[in-house]
Amino acid sequence: MSLTKFPNGVSSFLSHVNATEKSAAFTATANTNYLITASCTATLPAIAVGNTFTFINGGADGTVQITISPNANDGIAYGGSFADNKDLINTLATAKKGDFVTIASGDQGVYWFTTAAQGTWAKEA
Repeated sequence: MSLTKFPNGVSSFLSHVNATEKSAAFTATANTNYLITASCTATLPAIAVGNTFTFINGGADGTVQITISPNANDGIAYGGSFADNKDLINTLATAKKGDFVTIASGDQGVYWFTTAAQGTWAKEA
């Protein structure tokens, strides 16, 4: 296995990511990667088996807040907890360029679960 090195850091890496750029509120489309370049909310569709999403912070440190909002009947499992209709947030104060979270529905329709994450993410209170 070979690893690709990105000598210019995160910016170089992000230029190689196959992602749809977003800078305003949107509804996520299944099995898509998103590069978020301005603070916004991504609304998830109702859970469907096999769907995966990755949300990547593409803004300068401390400038982009990503809010991932599930359907009112769904939850996002993160940090050992989940509750219906609670957002997952890459908060502005802790946001770093390159922070990301990948969520998937797996083989069930109860809640979205986090399969990978980098950075500080918080659940809506």
